[in-house]
Amino acid sequence: MRDFAGRTVAITGAASGIGRAAAAAFAARGAHLALADIDATGLARGADELRTGGRRVLALPVDVSRADDVERFRDEAYGVFGRVDVLCNVAGIAINGLLEDMQLEDWRRIVDVDLWGVIHGCHFFYPAMIRQGGGGHIVNVASMAALGPLPASTAYGAVKSAVLGLSASLRLEAARHGIGVTAVCPGVVATGMSRALRMVSGARGRSAEETRDAIGRMMARFGARPERVAEAIVRAVETGAGVVPVGPEAAALDLLHRGNRRVYDAVMTGVLRAILAGR
Repeated sequence: MRDFAGRTVAITGAASGIGRAAAAAFAARGAHLALADIDATGLARGADELRTGGRRVLALPVDVSRADDVERFRDEAYGVFGRVDVLCNVAGIAINGLLEDMQLEDWRRIVDVDLWGVIHGCHFFYPAMIRQGGGGHIVNVASMAALGPLPASTAYGAVKSAVLGLSASLRLEAARHGIGVTAVCPGVVATGMSRALRMVSGARGRSAEETRDAIGRMMARFGARPERVAEAIVRAVETGAGVVPVGPEAAALDLLHRGNRRVYDAVMTGVLRAILAGR
C-alpha cells in the first residue's frame, strides 16, 4: 500500500507517544483517522490538532483490554468511514522486574493490555477487513524484547513475544486476502510510557521507584523519538515488511540473538549481574 490519501487508518494508543506520532504520520499522507485511547483528554487534544484540510478524525475513549470497548471502536469506525484500510495496535503498558517480585495482578494487567489488546484489535477488525475487500494492513507494535530475552523483563518479554508470534502466524493466513501484517519491534523510545512504567524490582540498591525514574531519564536522553517509530510503521505498510526492528539496539539485539546464542546469553547474564548488584 503506497497511497494513503483518502484511506482510513485506525490506531489504538493514539493519545501520546508512538500512537500519536503514527496518527500524525498517516495524516500527513492524506489519511482519515479513527483514533482510540484510554486517555480521553489527551486523545481529544491530539484529534483536534489533526482535524485540518478536510481530514475526518474519529476519536473514541477505549480500554483495549475490554472486548466490548474495541468492538464499539470497530463499529464506530465503520459507521463513520465505511471501511478501515490500516489497523495499528499500538496501545501498551510496561511492567518490569524480576519474576519473584511479580504479583499475579501484575501478570494479569500486562497480559490484558499488551496481549489481549492486540487480540481484541485483530479479532474485531481483521474479519471486517476481509469482508470489505480490497486488502489492507495490520501493524502490531511489539518490542525488541520479543527479538531476544531481556533480564528483569520476563512479563513484558512474554507478552511482546506472543504479539510477535501472533503477527507471524496471522501474516500467513491474511496473505490470501491481500492483507499484510507487520510486527514492529522498537528499541528504547522516548515516550510517555516511561512515566507509566511499573517496576516491581529495584536495581543497584535502589527502590523500584528510583529504578523507574532512572530508566525514565535514560529513555528520555537516549531513546528514539516516537516519530522515528511512526515512520517505520508507515514504511512497513508501504513495503509489506513482516518484522521491523527499530533502532540500532533493536537491530543489534536481533542480530546477536539469531547469530550467536551463546554470546547473547553471556551478555545478558552480565546485564542481570549488574541489575542484581546491591540487592
